[in-house]
Amino acid sequence: MTRRYPMVVAVVILLAVSLACTFAGSGAPASEPTPTEAAAQVPTRVPPTVPPIAPTLVPTKAPPTSIPPTETPTGSGPDGCTLSEQYVADVSIPDGTVLAAGAPFVKTWRVKNTGTCTWENYKLIFAAGEQMSGPASVNVNNTPPGATVDVTVNLIAPTTPGQHKGGWRFQATNGSVFGSLTVVIEVPVPATPTFTPTAPPPVANWSGEWISNCGSFNCGTVILVQNGTAINGTFAGGGVLFGTLINNRLTGTWSRGGSSGTIDWWLGGSGKKWRGNFNAVNGWCGYRAGETEPTPCGVGTFSGEWNAIGQDFTAPLSVYQDGDMLVGTLKLSSGDVRIDGSINGTKASGVWNQPGGTSNSFAWYLLNAVQFNGNYDGSKKWCGYRNGSVQPAECFKP
Repeated sequence: MTRRYPMVVAVVILLAVSLACTFAGSGAPASEPTPTEAAAQVPTRVPPTVPPIAPTLVPTKAPPTSIPPTETPTGSGPDGCTLSEQYVADVSIPDGTVLAAGAPFVKTWRVKNTGTCTWENYKLIFAAGEQMSGPASVNVNNTPPGATVDVTVNLIAPTTPGQHKGGWRFQATNGSVFGSLTVVIEVPVPATPTFTPTAPPPVANWSGEWISNCGSFNCGTVILVQNGTAINGTFAGGGVLFGTLINNRLTGTWSRGGSSGTIDWWLGGSGKKWRGNFNAVNGWCGYRAGETEPTPCGVGTFSGEWNAIGQDFTAPLSVYQDGDMLVGTLKLSSGDVRIDGSINGTKASGVWNQPGGTSNSFAWYLLNAVQFNGNYDGSKKWCGYRNGSVQPAECFKP
């Protein structure tokens, strides 16, 4: 029998070699990527885009109105005369007065002619800052050298809260501009309104004819026309009136025959009589036909802020006036002192209650729109003056 073992062994060896080559070609491990290649294969996350946030605007008070500095050198007037003026006092609306937005008001300055020109047909013109709805110019009464004159403009407070300033200058007939006057007011930020249903206060009725008495000035019948709080009118001799109404008080100006000044009247509770003054110290009252003249007829204007000088004190004095009645506060370092009194003509009298309950009498005598003298306890001086003025030469008056 033939042996076949060598053939079988050969076949098995060939088959084993073939399988070994196959496994060697397919089983080689894949090469690992380098760190740089690995990083390139990792997706990068893009940060989200955040839209910008618009700033929230917060309303604020208007900044103070800036008035450029105005030089006030004397200049040449008509025919080479010297133009010069000196501010004397604020007759109404002192600088810093707080007024409601949109409130009409009457600003009056007292000025002295310190030049050599006679101010004839001169004007006060708006020059800088805020005009406050005022005219471009107003006429100035004829004023010789060395004399004083009151100059008035009708204005309206701006509606924007903050400080507001306006500058005014004089203009001669030859066009030369000189001097400098300012009006400075504060308009408060309005409080958050709280709705309370109440009836509106009644508006005093000034329209119509009034029989009036202003002494030797002979004012005759006063005829007034009222439009809301604005009033204009006439009086005897071609006189003209303009004013603004605040509650029962009418303040404004008068003019007649080249002269002018201020008025300050209070309507009584019946609405048929008023008492007050012209130029602060001259009595002027009025009443309807069929009524009698009020007593007292004339009352001077004590209302407002004063610098008070007493025998033992110097302190601010604030006075509120309603016709012939007044109340006030004297701000002593030891505490506020209440003042109660009445007015007859240019005299105010009553009592002041000191801290601790002590009451003393007082008497004041109005010298002009910006000064008064007088006493307390009958023997101690008590006088006062408004900002822009000076202490009276004679403080004590018995």
